[in-house]
Amino acid sequence: IVARDLDQLSPALEQLRAGLRSGLHAAGYLSYEAGHAFEPKLRDSARMGEGPLLCSGLSDGFETPDLPARLPAPDSAYVGRPEPRLTSGEYRQAVERVREHLFAGDFYQANLTFGCDVAVAGDPMAVYARLRRSAQSGWGGVLIHDGGVIISLSPEQFFTIRDGVIEARPMKGPAPRRPDPVADRAEADALAADEKQRAENLMIVDLMRNDLARVSMAGSVEVPELFAVETYPTLHQLVSRIRSRLRVECDAIDVLRTIFPCGSVTGAPKVAAIEALTRLEPEPRGAYTGSMGWIEPSRHGDPGDAAFNVLIRTLEWH
Repeated sequence: IVARDLDQLSPALEQLRAGLRSGLHAAGYLSYEAGHAFEPKLRDSARMGEGPLLCSGLSDGFETPDLPARLPAPDSAYVGRPEPRLTSGEYRQAVERVREHLFAGDFYQANLTFGCDVAVAGDPMAVYARLRRSAQSGWGGVLIHDGGVIISLSPEQFFTIRDGVIEARPMKGPAPRRPDPVADRAEADALAADEKQRAENLMIVDLMRNDLARVSMAGSVEVPELFAVETYPTLHQLVSRIRSRLRVECDAIDVLRTIFPCGSVTGAPKVAAIEALTRLEPEPRGAYTGSMGWIEPSRHGDPGDAAFNVLIRTLEWH
């Protein structure tokens, strides 16, 4: 199931819903620009990237193989250094414009991004194996479709649905790792106490609480974990957890329509930040900061479990 423009997106999602209700499993991704179809104020400002807005498969089931044993040798692939598609001067100009918006009160946070080109060689699965070895991320994956490949080494969960409970884990606030263990621990402790990083994380927690409330039972939204520090090979990351109970009439398709894209990659308020970023960023984001995931069939009134990542640290290979 593929949607290549905004008008095709809703019918494609309904096809997915019909497949899920008939007992099929779904797996695929949405590009960042798909979010413009879910918000009337954003439709006219949408820019189309090279790949589809939505690409998903429906299947009778899935395998859970020993993944390392199925992957090609990591050293059979090559991955070069990312080369930014804009100059530092162009980026500084965009940052200054973001600051002007902040002082004007147009929004209070924006996630300004730019694309990079990366030279790769080898089988896509070998490229994934090479990056997986060093990234050690929990929300990565590979999606191969007719138009190319998405290779993600994302550490960030967008949302999960398990037994009718939705959980989101937004990341906001990084700090670098240090070679010395004592200095590294001090860096993590400083991150946990950093007023600026905590404020930035809290902005997105509040945004996602409001997003989840739109598809959740009244009074069920809670924040059981705030400002936890997760550690990865190259950085520490501030992470919070938001949880709620899905309304009985809602399913994973409704959740995607309501809370996509993830607030941690847009800014807050979300619509105002997206509107500004569309003008400030040099090109469409495409798969980057979209979402990849899977949905299980809905049965007997159960919406079906689901899990989606945030497509950061991701290669889009056309």
